[in-house]
Amino acid sequence: MRLNLKRNLWILLILTIALLIRGAFEIAIEFFRVDYSFTDFIVLILRYFITFIAFLIWIRIIIKSEYSSTKLLWLIFLAIDPFTGLAFFLTFGRDFKESLRYRNHPLLKDGKYLTLEPVTDFGLYEYQSIDSEITDIYKTAYNMTQHHAYLDDTSIQVLTNGDEFFPALLEKINNAKKFIFMQFYIIRTDKTGKLIFDALKKKVDEGVEVKVLYDSIGSFFLNQKYKKKIKKSGIELEAIDPVYFGLFNTRVNYRNHRKVCVIDGEFGFTGGMNLANEYWNKRKRFPKFRDTQLLLKGMAVNSLTALFLRDWYYTTDKFISNPSYYCAEKINAEGIVQVIPSGPDFKYPPIRNIYVKMINNAKKSIKIMTPYLALDHEMITSLIIAARGGVNVEIIVPGKPDKKSVYLVTQSFFEELLEEGIKIYKYNNAFTHAKVFMIDDMLASCGTYNLDNRSARINFEVTTLLYKQGVEELVDDFNNDRSKSTIVSLEKWKKRGLVYRIFEGIIALFSPIV
Repeated sequence: MRLNLKRNLWILLILTIALLIRGAFEIAIEFFRVDYSFTDFIVLILRYFITFIAFLIWIRIIIKSEYSSTKLLWLIFLAIDPFTGLAFFLTFGRDFKESLRYRNHPLLKDGKYLTLEPVTDFGLYEYQSIDSEITDIYKTAYNMTQHHAYLDDTSIQVLTNGDEFFPALLEKINNAKKFIFMQFYIIRTDKTGKLIFDALKKKVDEGVEVKVLYDSIGSFFLNQKYKKKIKKSGIELEAIDPVYFGLFNTRVNYRNHRKVCVIDGEFGFTGGMNLANEYWNKRKRFPKFRDTQLLLKGMAVNSLTALFLRDWYYTTDKFISNPSYYCAEKINAEGIVQVIPSGPDFKYPPIRNIYVKMINNAKKSIKIMTPYLALDHEMITSLIIAARGGVNVEIIVPGKPDKKSVYLVTQSFFEELLEEGIKIYKYNNAFTHAKVFMIDDMLASCGTYNLDNRSARINFEVTTLLYKQGVEELVDDFNNDRSKSTIVSLEKWKKRGLVYRIFEGIIALFSPIV
């Protein structure tokens, strides 16, 4: 797919510039060696300067408390070639929390943007009456993110594929009376994108407030002329972290992958789907997409509102705390619904840590559907321990990839997992873009989070943690998807070619930093 074209072009440009600098450096050395007597001194100064800078970064990486596998890769990269290593590290390796754009937005830290979010008191009888292993997971998520665990006041509808999501979204847009907040990683000016924006334009004409956020790299193919028309129509359209020059610019790396829609504060959407034809299976050059979106109604919509306004504040420097936007009404619906954000603004990755806790709490089954699989040590260890303990672990991955190189990373984990009794299924003739994680058919998560390091530590993500509400539907969908999938045989998988194994292994080395 061409979704990451802009990011890949920046990587190529950075590499080219780094190599040109290296070449110019060597040419300069030769020039001075021929014409000047102080050549050796200049060469010594230049070489030691580069070595000194690389050494300082080495020390910084070593003493910093962060993910050890990522540290090792950067240290190796810097040691092999300081020129390209420095260029890539300064662009992709620097911590988001050290950036000015994070420091200049103090409300991002410790959930301070949640000015109207209730405090969750897990000591209340209503929470105490639920299995403590369930509430402990919600308590962990709350302590990490400060997002309230909404109890018995929010309903969930599971929308399977674009045929269910886009008509539902259009219906809610057409019925909007007050405001529409919309955020996607990818927005295209294809038939699907234009259909949604045409509906939004009509609502603006009716006096409805419309705010739209999109990721500037994910939506690289958003037509510029059409974008101007959108803004002229009265829709407030803003790009998250636009990149004008990528070298030494960490904006290239830290992207906003969230999908959030809020209609009148009454309805909310979140899940895997973006505004583009392929998510409605209306684009022939893409494989068939299998995806999942959630429709929320009730008090938990306020959490989606807060998260959207958090990203609006980050993008525009305008923090909106008007309580009139937090107008969700209580719905009598049994269960707990909690919106969980994740991103590089957290010290530890909330969603990933919640998944580890869910795995460790599982007694009978773990069901996972993910488009990408690049597990860190903790996730692999937890899954293996669960499988060894008799838990039935099942993972559905795409039968057809969207990115072949990333698919090799996914496949590089197969053998180790299969050897431990974990079942892996390839969805027949389709790309599974849904991000669903379930334990014991009791607790489920559905959102934008992929099982890879980029979702855990680099991208801004969101998922919804569900108890009772929506869980049965997600389990039924998973069982149906499994019936349309082919199980991967360990015996057959081990027979793949040596060259393929080597290439697969090389690609997998970079999984902690991609």
